[in-house]
Amino acid sequence: MNKLKLPLLILTTITTLTATEITSQGYANNKYDSKKEALSTLSNKISVDVKSDFKTYTSVLDSDYKKDTKKIIHLSSNLPLKGVVFYDDEEYDSIVTTATLSSKNSLNSYIVELERLNKNISQSTKDLKSIKDNNQKYNILNQLLKDIENFNKHKIVATLLEGKNLPILNITLSKVKLDIQKLEDKIPSIKIASKLLTKNIKQSDIYISAIKPNGSSQVTQFAKILKDSMSNHIDTVSNSYKAKYFFRGNYEILKNSIFVTVSLSDTSNNILETRTATLDKQAYKHTKYKPSTKTFDESLNSGFVKSGKLSVNIGFKGFSRADGIDLNDGDIVDIIVKTNKPICYFLLGHTLKEDSKFSYILPIGSDNDPYINQITGNDVNKNIIIVDEVPISTPFGSENLQIFASTLKKNGNCPLVVPHCTEDEKGYCVVDGKPNKVILRTRALNIKKKKFKIEQSEASISFTSFGK
Repeated sequence: MNKLKLPLLILTTITTLTATEITSQGYANNKYDSKKEALSTLSNKISVDVKSDFKTYTSVLDSDYKKDTKKIIHLSSNLPLKGVVFYDDEEYDSIVTTATLSSKNSLNSYIVELERLNKNISQSTKDLKSIKDNNQKYNILNQLLKDIENFNKHKIVATLLEGKNLPILNITLSKVKLDIQKLEDKIPSIKIASKLLTKNIKQSDIYISAIKPNGSSQVTQFAKILKDSMSNHIDTVSNSYKAKYFFRGNYEILKNSIFVTVSLSDTSNNILETRTATLDKQAYKHTKYKPSTKTFDESLNSGFVKSGKLSVNIGFKGFSRADGIDLNDGDIVDIIVKTNKPICYFLLGHTLKEDSKFSYILPIGSDNDPYINQITGNDVNKNIIIVDEVPISTPFGSENLQIFASTLKKNGNCPLVVPHCTEDEKGYCVVDGKPNKVILRTRALNIKKKKFKIEQSEASISFTSFGK
Protein backbone atom coordinates (compact mmCIF):
# COMPACT_ATOMS: atom_id res chain seq x y z
CA MET A 1 0.00 0.00 0.00
CA ASN A 2 1.36 3.42 -0.93
CA LYS A 3 1.13 6.54 1.21
CA LEU A 4 1.49 9.87 -0.52
CA LYS A 5 0.94 13.51 0.29
CA LEU A 6 -1.15 14.89 -2.55
CA PRO A 7 -2.82 18.12 -3.48
CA LEU A 8 -6.55 17.95 -4.63
CA LEU A 9 -8.67 15.84 -7.39
CA ILE A 10 -14.20 14.64 -11.22
CA LEU A 11 -14.78 11.62 -12.67
CA THR A 12 -14.74 10.99 -16.40
CA THR A 13 -14.17 7.66 -18.11
CA ILE A 14 -14.31 6.00 -21.49
CA THR A 15 -15.93 2.93 -23.04
CA THR A 16 -17.55 2.12 -26.36
CA LEU A 17 -21.19 2.66 -27.15
CA THR A 18 -22.40 -0.33 -29.14
CA ALA A 19 -24.53 -2.56 -26.91
CA THR A 20 -28.18 -2.43 -25.89
CA GLU A 21 -27.30 -4.24 -22.68
CA ILE A 22 -25.04 -2.79 -20.00
CA THR A 23 -23.94 -4.68 -16.91
CA SER A 24 -22.00 -3.81 -13.78
CA GLN A 25 -21.08 -5.50 -10.54
CA GLY A 26 -21.08 -4.56 -6.90
CA TYR A 27 -19.25 -6.30 -4.08
CA ALA A 28 -20.14 -6.05 -0.36
CA ASN A 29 -20.78 -8.21 2.69
CA ASN A 30 -24.56 -7.71 2.42
CA LYS A 31 -27.10 -7.50 -0.43
CA TYR A 32 -28.15 -3.89 0.25
CA ASP A 33 -24.65 -2.42 -0.07
CA SER A 34 -23.77 -4.74 -2.94
CA LYS A 35 -26.85 -3.53 -4.88
CA LYS A 36 -25.99 0.13 -4.20
CA GLU A 37 -22.45 -0.39 -5.46
CA ALA A 38 -23.70 -2.16 -8.59
CA LEU A 39 -26.13 0.71 -9.31
CA SER A 40 -23.42 3.30 -8.77
CA THR A 41 -21.08 1.54 -11.18
CA LEU A 42 -23.87 1.10 -13.73
CA SER A 43 -24.69 4.83 -13.59
CA ASN A 44 -21.05 5.70 -14.16
CA LYS A 45 -20.73 3.26 -17.07
CA ILE A 46 -23.71 4.85 -18.83
CA SER A 47 -22.27 8.33 -18.26
CA VAL A 48 -18.98 7.18 -19.76
CA ASP A 49 -20.69 5.70 -22.82
CA VAL A 50 -22.54 8.96 -23.43
CA LYS A 51 -19.36 11.01 -23.18
CA SER A 52 -17.62 8.62 -25.56
CA ASP A 53 -20.32 9.10 -28.18
CA PHE A 54 -20.75 12.80 -27.56
CA LYS A 55 -22.04 13.79 -31.00
CA THR A 56 -24.90 11.29 -30.94
CA TYR A 57 -26.37 12.80 -27.80
CA THR A 58 -25.99 16.43 -28.79
CA SER A 59 -27.90 15.61 -31.98
CA VAL A 60 -30.85 13.89 -30.27
CA LEU A 61 -31.36 16.77 -27.83
CA ASP A 62 -32.48 20.28 -28.71
CA SER A 63 -30.41 23.10 -30.21
CA ASP A 64 -29.73 24.31 -26.69
CA TYR A 65 -27.09 21.61 -26.37
CA LYS A 66 -25.64 22.06 -29.83
CA LYS A 67 -24.78 25.62 -28.88
CA ASP A 68 -23.13 24.68 -25.61
CA THR A 69 -21.62 21.21 -25.81
CA LYS A 70 -20.28 21.34 -22.25
CA LYS A 71 -23.86 21.06 -20.94
CA ILE A 72 -24.19 17.52 -22.24
CA ILE A 73 -21.20 16.47 -20.13
CA HIS A 74 -22.94 17.73 -17.01
CA LEU A 75 -26.26 16.21 -18.04
CA SER A 76 -24.75 12.79 -18.70
CA SER A 77 -23.91 12.37 -15.02
CA ASN A 78 -26.50 10.85 -12.68
CA LEU A 79 -28.83 9.55 -15.38
CA PRO A 80 -32.11 7.87 -14.30
CA LEU A 81 -32.08 4.07 -14.04
CA LYS A 82 -35.30 2.15 -14.78
CA GLY A 83 -36.05 -1.55 -15.08
CA VAL A 84 -32.62 -2.65 -13.86
CA VAL A 85 -32.41 -6.41 -13.30
CA PHE A 86 -30.31 -7.67 -10.37
CA TYR A 87 -28.70 -11.04 -9.83
CA ASP A 88 -27.01 -11.93 -6.53
CA ASP A 89 -24.28 -14.50 -6.04
CA GLU A 90 -21.89 -15.42 -3.25
CA GLU A 91 -18.12 -15.27 -3.68
CA TYR A 92 -15.96 -16.23 -0.72
CA ASP A 93 -17.16 -13.93 2.08
CA SER A 94 -18.84 -11.38 -0.23
CA ILE A 95 -22.14 -10.85 -1.99
CA VAL A 96 -21.73 -10.09 -5.69
CA THR A 97 -24.63 -8.24 -7.32
CA THR A 98 -24.78 -7.96 -11.11
CA ALA A 99 -26.95 -5.09 -12.36
CA THR A 100 -28.17 -5.16 -15.98
CA LEU A 101 -29.85 -2.38 -17.94
CA SER A 102 -31.20 -3.66 -21.27
CA SER A 103 -33.45 -2.61 -24.12
CA LYS A 104 -35.61 -5.66 -23.51
CA ASN A 105 -36.39 -4.86 -19.87
CA SER A 106 -36.06 -1.09 -19.72
CA LEU A 107 -36.63 0.74 -22.99
CA ASN A 108 -40.42 0.72 -22.76
CA SER A 109 -40.29 2.32 -19.29
CA TYR A 110 -38.20 5.20 -20.66
CA ILE A 111 -40.54 5.68 -23.63
CA VAL A 112 -43.61 5.78 -21.36
CA GLU A 113 -41.92 8.34 -19.10
CA LEU A 114 -40.84 10.46 -22.09
CA GLU A 115 -44.41 10.52 -23.37
CA ARG A 116 -45.74 11.50 -19.94
CA LEU A 117 -43.17 14.28 -19.52
CA ASN A 118 -43.71 15.53 -23.07
CA LYS A 119 -47.47 15.78 -22.41
CA ASN A 120 -46.86 17.69 -19.16
CA ILE A 121 -44.37 20.04 -20.84
CA SER A 122 -46.79 20.77 -23.69
CA GLN A 123 -49.61 21.54 -21.24
CA SER A 124 -47.39 23.80 -19.11
CA THR A 125 -46.20 25.65 -22.21
CA LYS A 126 -49.83 26.17 -23.26
CA ASP A 127 -50.82 27.38 -19.77
CA LEU A 128 -48.05 29.98 -19.76
CA LYS A 129 -49.62 31.74 -22.73
CA SER A 130 -52.92 32.36 -20.94
CA ILE A 131 -51.85 33.02 -17.33
CA LYS A 132 -51.19 36.62 -16.34
CA ASP A 133 -50.33 36.22 -12.66
CA ASN A 134 -46.54 36.26 -12.18
CA ASN A 135 -46.61 33.95 -9.15
CA GLN A 136 -48.51 31.31 -11.13
CA LYS A 137 -46.12 31.77 -14.07
CA TYR A 138 -43.14 31.34 -11.78
CA ASN A 139 -44.50 28.06 -10.37
CA ILE A 140 -45.20 26.70 -13.86
CA LEU A 141 -41.74 27.69 -15.09
CA ASN A 142 -40.08 25.88 -12.18
CA GLN A 143 -42.13 22.77 -12.93
CA LEU A 144 -41.09 23.10 -16.58
CA LEU A 145 -37.45 23.30 -15.57
CA LYS A 146 -37.76 20.07 -13.63
CA ASP A 147 -39.72 18.28 -16.38
CA ILE A 148 -37.40 19.33 -19.21
CA GLU A 149 -34.26 18.22 -17.38
CA ASN A 150 -35.96 14.91 -16.52
CA PHE A 151 -37.03 14.55 -20.16
CA ASN A 152 -33.52 15.18 -21.50
CA LYS A 153 -31.95 12.70 -19.10
CA HIS A 154 -34.49 9.99 -19.92
CA LYS A 155 -34.00 10.64 -23.63
CA ILE A 156 -30.24 10.16 -23.29
CA VAL A 157 -30.71 6.69 -21.80
CA ALA A 158 -33.48 5.79 -24.26
CA THR A 159 -31.12 6.70 -27.11
CA LEU A 160 -28.40 4.57 -25.53
CA LEU A 161 -30.89 1.67 -25.55
CA GLU A 162 -31.51 2.33 -29.27
CA GLY A 163 -34.97 3.85 -28.86
CA LYS A 164 -36.45 5.09 -32.15
CA ASN A 165 -38.76 8.01 -33.03
CA LEU A 166 -38.46 9.53 -29.54
CA PRO A 167 -40.43 12.73 -28.74
CA ILE A 168 -38.89 16.11 -29.55
CA LEU A 169 -39.42 19.17 -27.34
CA ASN A 170 -40.29 22.59 -28.74
CA ILE A 171 -38.93 24.46 -25.71
CA THR A 172 -35.42 24.55 -24.23
CA LEU A 173 -33.95 24.76 -20.75
CA SER A 174 -32.21 28.02 -21.65
CA LYS A 175 -35.53 29.66 -22.62
CA VAL A 176 -37.18 28.57 -19.36
CA LYS A 177 -34.25 29.74 -17.25
CA LEU A 178 -34.29 33.11 -18.97
CA ASP A 179 -38.01 33.53 -18.24
CA ILE A 180 -37.44 32.57 -14.58
CA GLN A 181 -34.66 35.13 -14.25
CA LYS A 182 -37.02 37.87 -15.48
CA LEU A 183 -39.49 37.05 -12.69
CA GLU A 184 -37.10 36.41 -9.80
CA ASP A 185 -36.11 39.13 -7.39
CA LYS A 186 -32.35 39.31 -6.92
CA ILE A 187 -31.28 37.91 -3.57
CA PRO A 188 -28.90 40.07 -1.50
CA SER A 189 -26.91 37.30 0.24
CA ILE A 190 -25.76 33.70 -0.10
CA LYS A 191 -27.29 32.93 3.29
CA ILE A 192 -30.79 33.99 2.18
CA ALA A 193 -30.36 32.14 -1.13
CA SER A 194 -29.46 28.92 0.70
CA LYS A 195 -32.68 29.16 2.75
CA LEU A 196 -34.82 29.62 -0.36
CA LEU A 197 -33.13 26.78 -2.22
CA THR A 198 -33.80 24.36 0.65
CA LYS A 199 -37.22 25.64 1.79
CA ASN A 200 -39.70 22.86 2.70
CA ILE A 201 -37.26 20.07 1.87
CA LYS A 202 -38.39 17.42 4.37
CA GLN A 203 -36.31 14.45 3.19
CA SER A 204 -33.44 13.23 5.36
CA ASP A 205 -30.02 11.71 4.66
CA ILE A 206 -29.30 14.12 1.79
CA TYR A 207 -25.87 14.40 0.19
CA ILE A 208 -25.13 17.83 -1.24
CA SER A 209 -22.73 17.85 -4.16
CA ALA A 210 -20.72 20.91 -5.04
CA ILE A 211 -22.80 23.54 -6.86
CA LYS A 212 -20.29 24.11 -9.65
CA PRO A 213 -20.11 26.81 -12.35
CA ASN A 214 -21.51 25.74 -15.73
CA GLY A 215 -18.95 24.02 -17.96
CA SER A 216 -16.35 23.61 -15.22
CA SER A 217 -15.30 20.86 -12.84
CA GLN A 218 -13.85 23.35 -10.38
CA VAL A 219 -15.36 23.91 -6.95
CA THR A 220 -15.04 27.66 -6.40
CA GLN A 221 -15.12 29.56 -3.12
CA PHE A 222 -18.69 30.62 -3.97
CA ALA A 223 -19.69 26.98 -4.54
CA LYS A 224 -18.15 25.94 -1.23
CA ILE A 225 -19.88 28.69 0.79
CA LEU A 226 -23.26 28.02 -0.85
CA LYS A 227 -23.05 24.28 -0.24
CA ASP A 228 -22.05 24.71 3.42
CA SER A 229 -24.84 27.25 3.95
CA MET A 230 -27.45 24.95 2.38
CA SER A 231 -26.27 22.14 4.67
CA ASN A 232 -27.43 24.15 7.69
CA HIS A 233 -31.09 23.96 6.63
CA ILE A 234 -31.60 20.29 5.71
CA ASP A 235 -30.71 16.86 7.07
CA THR A 236 -27.47 15.89 5.33
CA VAL A 237 -24.87 13.13 5.32
CA SER A 238 -21.18 13.71 4.67
CA ASN A 239 -20.72 10.48 2.71
CA SER A 240 -22.49 9.85 -0.61
CA TYR A 241 -22.69 6.10 0.05
CA LYS A 242 -24.93 6.77 3.05
CA ALA A 243 -27.31 9.06 1.14
CA LYS A 244 -30.95 8.37 0.33
CA TYR A 245 -31.27 11.60 -1.66
CA PHE A 246 -28.92 13.91 -3.56
CA PHE A 247 -28.85 17.68 -4.00
CA ARG A 248 -26.99 18.58 -7.20
CA GLY A 249 -26.75 21.78 -9.16
CA ASN A 250 -24.78 24.41 -11.01
CA TYR A 251 -24.70 28.14 -11.50
CA GLU A 252 -24.50 30.52 -14.45
CA ILE A 253 -22.50 33.72 -14.24
CA LEU A 254 -24.59 36.54 -15.72
CA LYS A 255 -23.72 40.20 -16.28
CA ASN A 256 -24.67 41.46 -12.80
CA SER A 257 -25.90 38.34 -11.06
CA ILE A 258 -25.48 34.59 -10.58
CA PHE A 259 -28.30 32.18 -11.45
CA VAL A 260 -28.30 28.98 -9.36
CA THR A 261 -30.23 25.82 -10.27
CA VAL A 262 -30.39 22.85 -7.88
CA SER A 263 -32.29 19.56 -8.04
CA LEU A 264 -33.18 16.96 -5.43
CA SER A 265 -32.93 13.38 -6.76
CA ASP A 266 -33.45 9.89 -5.39
CA THR A 267 -30.97 7.02 -5.59
CA SER A 268 -32.24 6.11 -9.08
CA ASN A 269 -31.48 9.69 -10.22
CA ASN A 270 -35.12 10.69 -10.70
CA ILE A 271 -35.52 14.44 -10.11
CA LEU A 272 -38.00 15.14 -7.31
CA GLU A 273 -37.59 18.90 -6.84
CA THR A 274 -35.95 21.71 -8.79
CA ARG A 275 -35.18 25.12 -7.26
CA THR A 276 -33.62 28.31 -8.60
CA ALA A 277 -32.26 31.54 -7.15
CA THR A 278 -30.80 34.69 -8.68
CA LEU A 279 -28.13 36.35 -6.52
CA ASP A 280 -27.38 40.04 -6.79
CA LYS A 281 -23.71 40.88 -7.40
CA GLN A 282 -23.53 42.37 -3.89
CA ALA A 283 -24.09 38.86 -2.50
CA TYR A 284 -20.79 37.53 -3.86
CA LYS A 285 -18.65 40.61 -4.52
CA HIS A 286 -16.01 39.49 -1.99
CA THR A 287 -16.14 35.83 -3.06
CA LYS A 288 -14.20 34.04 -5.81
CA TYR A 289 -16.87 32.71 -8.17
CA LYS A 290 -15.21 32.47 -11.60
CA PRO A 291 -13.54 29.13 -12.43
CA SER A 292 -9.85 29.46 -13.19
CA THR A 293 -9.55 26.11 -15.01
CA LYS A 294 -11.70 26.61 -18.13
CA THR A 295 -8.96 25.72 -20.62
CA PHE A 296 -7.97 22.70 -18.56
CA ASP A 297 -11.59 21.50 -18.33
CA GLU A 298 -11.99 21.74 -22.09
CA SER A 299 -8.84 19.64 -22.60
CA LEU A 300 -9.92 17.13 -19.97
CA ASN A 301 -13.41 16.63 -21.42
CA SER A 302 -12.33 16.18 -25.02
CA GLY A 303 -10.21 13.59 -26.78
CA PHE A 304 -10.98 10.77 -24.36
CA VAL A 305 -8.80 7.70 -24.60
CA LYS A 306 -11.12 4.86 -25.59
CA SER A 307 -10.31 1.49 -27.06
CA GLY A 308 -12.38 -1.68 -26.72
CA LYS A 309 -14.65 -2.28 -23.74
CA LEU A 310 -12.15 -1.62 -20.99
CA SER A 311 -13.61 0.55 -18.22
CA VAL A 312 -11.70 2.12 -15.35
CA ASN A 313 -12.95 4.42 -12.59
CA ILE A 314 -11.04 6.46 -10.04
CA GLY A 315 -12.41 8.18 -6.96
CA PHE A 316 -12.13 8.91 -3.25
CA LYS A 317 -13.66 6.35 -0.92
CA GLY A 318 -16.90 7.71 0.50
CA PHE A 319 -17.20 10.68 -1.87
CA SER A 320 -19.49 11.23 -4.84
CA ARG A 321 -17.61 10.39 -8.02
CA ALA A 322 -19.84 12.16 -10.51
CA ASP A 323 -19.69 15.61 -8.96
CA GLY A 324 -17.07 18.10 -7.89
CA ILE A 325 -15.47 17.39 -4.52
CA ASP A 326 -14.52 19.93 -1.90
CA LEU A 327 -12.17 18.92 0.90
CA ASN A 328 -10.98 20.72 4.02
CA ASP A 329 -7.65 21.06 5.73
CA GLY A 330 -7.05 17.91 7.79
CA ASP A 331 -9.33 15.60 5.78
CA ILE A 332 -7.96 12.13 5.03
CA VAL A 333 -8.90 10.35 1.78
CA ASP A 334 -8.27 6.94 0.23
CA ILE A 335 -7.86 6.79 -3.55
CA ILE A 336 -9.80 3.89 -5.06
CA VAL A 337 -9.80 2.36 -8.54
CA LYS A 338 -12.25 -0.09 -10.11
CA THR A 339 -11.72 -1.85 -13.44
CA ASN A 340 -13.62 -4.55 -15.34
CA LYS A 341 -10.47 -6.21 -16.71
CA PRO A 342 -6.88 -6.82 -15.55
CA ILE A 343 -4.88 -3.65 -16.24
CA CYS A 344 -1.66 -1.80 -15.80
CA TYR A 345 -1.94 1.92 -15.07
CA PHE A 346 -0.20 5.12 -14.06
CA LEU A 347 -1.48 8.29 -12.36
CA LEU A 348 -1.02 11.80 -13.72
CA GLY A 349 -1.68 14.63 -11.26
CA HIS A 350 -2.41 18.26 -12.09
CA THR A 351 -2.24 21.16 -9.63
CA LEU A 352 -4.30 24.07 -10.91
CA LYS A 353 -3.69 26.76 -8.32
CA GLU A 354 -3.59 30.29 -9.69
CA ASP A 355 0.06 30.83 -8.73
CA SER A 356 1.26 27.29 -9.46
CA LYS A 357 0.05 25.11 -12.35
CA PHE A 358 1.96 21.97 -13.17
CA SER A 359 1.54 18.25 -13.89
CA TYR A 360 3.36 15.38 -12.23
CA ILE A 361 3.59 11.58 -12.22
CA LEU A 362 2.77 9.80 -8.96
CA PRO A 363 5.25 7.18 -7.71
CA ILE A 364 2.71 4.37 -7.17
CA GLY A 365 4.72 1.71 -9.02
CA SER A 366 6.55 -1.44 -8.08
CA ASP A 367 10.23 -2.38 -8.09
CA ASN A 368 10.13 -2.94 -11.87
CA ASP A 369 8.76 0.53 -12.61
CA PRO A 370 8.34 3.38 -10.09
CA TYR A 371 5.29 4.84 -11.88
CA ILE A 372 3.33 1.86 -13.26
CA ASN A 373 1.26 -0.61 -11.24
CA GLN A 374 -1.25 -3.37 -11.99
CA ILE A 375 -4.69 -4.61 -10.93
CA THR A 376 -5.21 -8.28 -11.73
CA GLY A 377 -6.89 -11.49 -10.57
CA ASN A 378 -9.43 -11.26 -7.75
CA ASP A 379 -9.13 -7.46 -7.60
CA VAL A 380 -10.98 -6.99 -10.92
CA ASN A 381 -14.51 -5.48 -10.57
CA LYS A 382 -13.83 -4.40 -6.99
CA ASN A 383 -13.06 -1.03 -5.45
CA ILE A 384 -9.36 -1.31 -4.68
CA ILE A 385 -7.56 1.22 -2.50
CA ILE A 386 -4.39 2.05 -4.41
CA VAL A 387 -3.22 4.91 -2.16
CA ASP A 388 -4.47 5.16 1.41
CA GLU A 389 -4.68 7.90 4.04
CA VAL A 390 -3.83 10.89 1.86
CA PRO A 391 -3.81 14.02 4.07
CA ILE A 392 -5.31 17.25 2.72
CA SER A 393 -3.01 20.12 3.62
CA THR A 394 -1.40 23.27 2.22
CA PRO A 395 -1.16 24.53 -0.42
CA PHE A 396 -4.92 24.59 -1.05
CA GLY A 397 -6.68 24.95 -4.39
CA SER A 398 -7.96 22.99 -7.39
CA GLU A 399 -6.40 19.72 -8.47
CA ASN A 400 -7.07 16.77 -10.71
CA LEU A 401 -5.91 13.18 -10.76
CA GLN A 402 -6.04 11.13 -13.99
CA ILE A 403 -5.60 7.42 -14.44
CA PHE A 404 -4.39 6.03 -17.75
CA ALA A 405 -5.01 2.29 -18.02
CA SER A 406 -4.40 -0.50 -20.52
CA THR A 407 -4.86 -4.22 -20.83
CA LEU A 408 -1.61 -6.19 -20.84
CA LYS A 409 0.31 -7.60 -23.78
CA LYS A 410 0.28 -11.36 -24.38
CA ASN A 411 3.64 -11.64 -22.62
CA GLY A 412 2.29 -9.82 -19.55
CA ASN A 413 4.14 -6.56 -20.20
CA CYS A 414 2.52 -3.16 -19.94
CA PRO A 415 2.21 -1.17 -23.21
CA LEU A 416 1.67 2.22 -21.53
CA VAL A 417 4.19 5.00 -22.09
CA VAL A 418 4.75 7.25 -19.08
CA PRO A 419 5.63 10.84 -20.03
CA HIS A 420 9.09 12.02 -19.09
CA CYS A 421 9.27 13.86 -15.77
CA THR A 422 11.94 15.54 -13.64
CA GLU A 423 11.90 15.56 -9.85
CA ASP A 424 11.74 19.02 -8.30
CA GLU A 425 12.86 20.26 -4.89
CA LYS A 426 9.50 19.29 -3.32
CA GLY A 427 9.73 15.69 -4.52
CA TYR A 428 7.20 15.92 -7.38
CA CYS A 429 8.24 14.30 -10.65
CA VAL A 430 7.11 17.20 -12.85
CA VAL A 431 6.10 16.85 -16.51
CA ASP A 432 7.21 19.80 -18.61
CA GLY A 433 4.43 22.03 -19.98
CA LYS A 434 1.03 23.45 -19.02
CA PRO A 435 -1.48 20.87 -17.64
CA ASN A 436 -3.91 21.18 -20.58
CA LYS A 437 -1.05 20.54 -23.02
CA VAL A 438 0.32 17.69 -20.92
CA ILE A 439 -3.08 15.90 -21.09
CA LEU A 440 -3.14 16.00 -24.89
CA ARG A 441 0.51 15.01 -25.21
CA THR A 442 0.10 12.07 -22.80
CA ARG A 443 -2.92 10.79 -24.72
CA ALA A 444 -0.96 11.03 -27.96
CA LEU A 445 1.77 8.85 -26.43
CA ASN A 446 -0.72 6.11 -25.62
CA ILE A 447 -3.08 5.98 -28.60
CA LYS A 448 -0.53 4.94 -31.22
CA LYS A 449 -1.36 1.71 -33.02
CA LYS A 450 -0.20 -1.34 -31.11
CA LYS A 451 1.13 -4.56 -32.57
CA PHE A 452 -1.09 -6.56 -30.21
CA LYS A 453 -4.77 -5.99 -29.51
CA ILE A 454 -4.67 -3.58 -26.59
CA GLU A 455 -7.63 -1.88 -24.91
CA GLN A 456 -7.20 1.47 -23.19
CA SER A 457 -9.28 3.65 -20.92
CA GLU A 458 -8.97 6.89 -19.01
CA ALA A 459 -10.67 8.40 -15.97
CA SER A 460 -10.14 11.37 -13.71
CA ILE A 461 -11.32 12.97 -10.51
CA SER A 462 -11.25 16.69 -9.74
CA PHE A 463 -11.39 18.36 -6.36
CA THR A 464 -10.68 21.59 -4.53
CA SER A 465 -9.20 21.94 -1.05
CA PHE A 466 -9.90 24.75 1.39
CA GLY A 467 -8.17 25.91 4.56
CA LYS A 468 -10.00 26.16 7.85
